Amino acid sequence: MTPSFIRLNTVFKLPGEITEKVVTLSKEIGEKNETVFTLDGIQFHPHITIYSPEYPESNIDKILKTLKEIASRTAKIQLNFQEIKSHDGYIGIYFKLSPEIKSLHEEIVAKLNPLRKSHLREKYQSGSDYQMDFSPGQLENITKYGYPDAMNLYKPHLTIIRLKDALLSEKIAKDLKWEFTQFLIEKLALYKMGEHGTCKELLGEFLLR
Repeated sequence: MTPSFIRLNTVFKLPGEITEKVVTLSKEIGEKNETVFTLDGIQFHPHITIYSPEYPESNIDKILKTLKEIASRTAKIQLNFQEIKSHDGYIGIYFKLSPEIKSLHEEIVAKLNPLRKSHLREKYQSGSDYQMDFSPGQLENITKYGYPDAMNLYKPHLTIIRLKDALLSEKIAKDLKWEFTQFLIEKLALYKMGEHGTCKELLGEFLLR
């Protein structure tokens, strides 16, 4: 039988007040503009991606067990605001890559990467019609980790919304204000993913020590 694969996202789970703020902001922007998706905290969950390749569906329990073990010995992590910017219609809040975040990201990728069994998402496979201007480093990361923005290319960010008009998203991003200059992350989480990098269903969450 051919194994089935699923795209999963290991994320920093946001504190409640941050989730509420981002959902409110996303809805406010979405009410006035055409969107690809708007965050609602129900089917589209605010999150900060750590690592999101596809895995054999049979490895979900192993992934959950690995994340629980990592979280149990990892201290809570502070995020510090850096900037708001837009790309391809996405509007995101970007955070500074502290040594603690970098170290945790690299450990999670190193521990979970073998569990994808060298599988690549269909759109990354040879012969795919998917076209994107990946850098040489991103192409190398896709081959090694099944994810273009891993390791030295990792940039922690919180996506607010994706608009259909990329130029409009750039204008809106320039005018946005973000009041939380820093906040504490207390949990990791694992989500099933939908289209456009969305998180659709929570599979598990793990308290940092």
